[in-house]
Parts: sequence; structure tokens; C-alpha cells
Amino acid sequence: MADTPAKTFYYHADANAVGGYISRPFQGFVPSHTSISLPLVGGFIEKQRAGRKWKNIVSYTSESTHVSGSRRDEDNGGPWTTQVSATIEGLNILDVITADRIVSQLSVSHPPNGGQPTISVVGSQFINLRISGTPVAPVIRYDFFTDHDGSAEGDPKSRYPRRPWLEQENFLSKVRAQKAGAQDAYAKKHDNAPLPEWIRHHFHGLESEDGLKGRDFIVCSLIDQLPEIPNFPGVICGSGIYVPGFGKVFFAELIVTNHQYRLSMVRAQLGSPVAGAVTAGTASSNGRPYP
Repeated sequence: MADTPAKTFYYHADANAVGGYISRPFQGFVPSHTSISLPLVGGFIEKQRAGRKWKNIVSYTSESTHVSGSRRDEDNGGPWTTQVSATIEGLNILDVITADRIVSQLSVSHPPNGGQPTISVVGSQFINLRISGTPVAPVIRYDFFTDHDGSAEGDPKSRYPRRPWLEQENFLSKVRAQKAGAQDAYAKKHDNAPLPEWIRHHFHGLESEDGLKGRDFIVCSLIDQLPEIPNFPGVICGSGIYVPGFGKVFFAELIVTNHQYRLSMVRAQLGSPVAGAVTAGTASSNGRPYP
């Protein structure tokens, strides 16, 4: 019999601290000076940069990114692990969204047999997040990926998912519960109104089992529900807010496919009088073993 060919792992990870574009009142791009991508063979890259103020729309005091990829305990068949992080300090978007520090952190470990990976978002955080000057302390969920169909097995080397994450019922149940909680909280405050369209895309297709069949991605959040803000003139729903005259902001947005995992801590869709989009703290990984 021919020997089983050794597996090669093709790393793929990227990080971005801040970036975006403006389409009104002028057109331009918010620079992404510390964007980095991991080499195919793995390794280590990091970038740091002092802050700047861009067109009185976006400012920050510093930004940094880091990606690494390696195999632990290779001689004994250890996992291939990718670590990605993006950090931005002193963020200020039009004096509406501010934070002392925002960290997006993602760790993905693939087992030696080439199966499904374990995932961790521990380390992702908001420090002194404020909305229009009011402190907001969202509760980050670190447990989205802690339970799966292999997590109860005794051997630590075997504690990897057996099926893709989009087929993991524990994960899907948490996302469904997040959608239901956002709907209930919104309905209680708005006379049983359904979720507004601007937030429903987070949960589209999760209303029923049929809506989950054949899906190739899911968008959810590490935040189930943002805290209420006293005398806030806008709308809070789940992990998103709408601020009149500013736009919409989605916090700790998590995009999961069968082969890619992406975390964006701030995604702002700016409306009148300034229009455009800005992201802060984005980390992504989707390396693959072969054959």
C-alpha cells in the first residue's frame, strides 16, 4: 500500500485596524495603513502606527495588527494554529462613537487529520466605549464556539468538531436565541413591532429550520443586546444602533462560513450629512489543509 501523503497546510489570515470610504460631502478613502496578510506558509507579521486625524471624520491615537501561523508540536501531530488580532486606540468617529481601546482577536486551530477547526474569540474587547459621550458596557459572548459535536470527547487531541460550524446545532441555537432576544427586547419597547429591516440581515434565514438549510454563511454578533442609553434619540436593537443624522453602527459583528471566520468590532454605515462606511478592528482566518 502507498504511504498516506503528508498534509500541507495553506495559511490564510488578515487583519485590519481601521479603514473605509467617504462618499459625501466629498469622496475619499479612510487609509488602512496597518492592514496585513499572513504568508501562505505561515510565519509572523505585525505592524504598528501612530494615530492620525482624517478629515475631521475619523481619528485615533494608535493602531496595530498581528498575524501568525505555525504548527504546535509538529513531531507529535499537533494542530495548525492561526492567531489574528487588530487593535485601535483612541477611536473617534464624528464624536459619536468613541473608545479608548478596541481589540479584535481570533484564534483558529485545525486538527492534524485536516478536519474542522476549533475557534476562539477570547481577548476581543471594548474599553470605555461611548456613544455620544455616554459610557456603554456591552457584554461580550466568548462561548459561541465552546460547544460542538466533539467537545465532550475525553482525549484533548480529539476535541475538534466533526461537522462544519454551520451544521453545529449548539452554535446555531445560540444564534437563534440571539435573534429571538433582540426581537423580544425591541418588541417590548416598540409596541410589539417586528425587527426593523436594518437589523434583520443579522438574522435572515434563522426564523425556521428550513431557513437554515443550504446556507453558506451566517452573520451574528458577540453582543446579544447593547445596554439602553438614557435619553437616547436613536434606536438600539440587538448589537446595532441607529443615530439620526449619523447613521447605523454594528458592533462585534461575526461572519461564519464553512471555511472562513471574520470578526469586525465596529462597522459604521454613515448617513447624512456625511455618508460612507468605516470599520475598526477586523480579524479574519480561513486556512486549509491539503490533501
